[in-house]
Amino acid sequence: MARPEPDGFKTMSQRLTRKEIKRDQVQEALTGAMEYLRDNLRTLLMVAGLVLLTIGALAAYRSYLDSKEVEASQELARAIRVYSAEITDVPDPANDRNPTFGDAASRDATARSQLEAVVDEFGKSDSAVIAKAYLGELAARSGDLDGARHLWGEFLESQRNSMLASEVRLNLMSLDRAQGRGQELIAQIRAQLEEPGTDLPKDVLLYQLALTQRELGLDLEARQTMQRLLDDYPQSVYAAQARAELGTAVTGNPLAGI
Repeated sequence: MARPEPDGFKTMSQRLTRKEIKRDQVQEALTGAMEYLRDNLRTLLMVAGLVLLTIGALAAYRSYLDSKEVEASQELARAIRVYSAEITDVPDPANDRNPTFGDAASRDATARSQLEAVVDEFGKSDSAVIAKAYLGELAARSGDLDGARHLWGEFLESQRNSMLASEVRLNLMSLDRAQGRGQELIAQIRAQLEEPGTDLPKDVLLYQLALTQRELGLDLEARQTMQRLLDDYPQSVYAAQARAELGTAVTGNPLAGI
């Protein structure tokens, strides 16, 4: 009579059978995988090729963008050289490295043409946006204050933290005064002075506030603002103007004609 096996005990034949089953399952899986690869090899190769092609295209596009930005920067630098060119008796506008002009009108016209070309050809680049800031200056020079405001506004939309942005903001404040928006500007500056962080330094804001108050005939308020500037920021670059305004240095009105 056969003796019953203890629970959980497996005979050698049972172990072999299980190993063979596992081996067969592995073999079957490998065979299935090989058959899948064989049947779908062309599709897999096409997918892999498309992936590599996409990666290559992205790399090429990035390289193209980099090269276009370099080209845009070079064209912008060329236009800025014209923009800041000297007016001389012996003009040489064709000198690419150091152009000179016989009069401001021809210089500005050439600079405007070159800056507009940068915007037209490289419209999405940083150089094109910077070109708009210079075009705003040219528009203001020619009396097109609304055009200047529009161009400077477009510049600040994407370059509000750049070094040039501070100068553009000051230009916009000058436009506000020139276009009779002094009261609005005073309210804006006072609101900014109450904020912990501002786009312009507080001493600059105080000086601009005093200029605007003086422009509106608010002489007493302008003097009070200058005193605040001197008290709060004695090392400011505007401290000398503040002392002059308060009569503690050179006499006269330093705000006149600014």
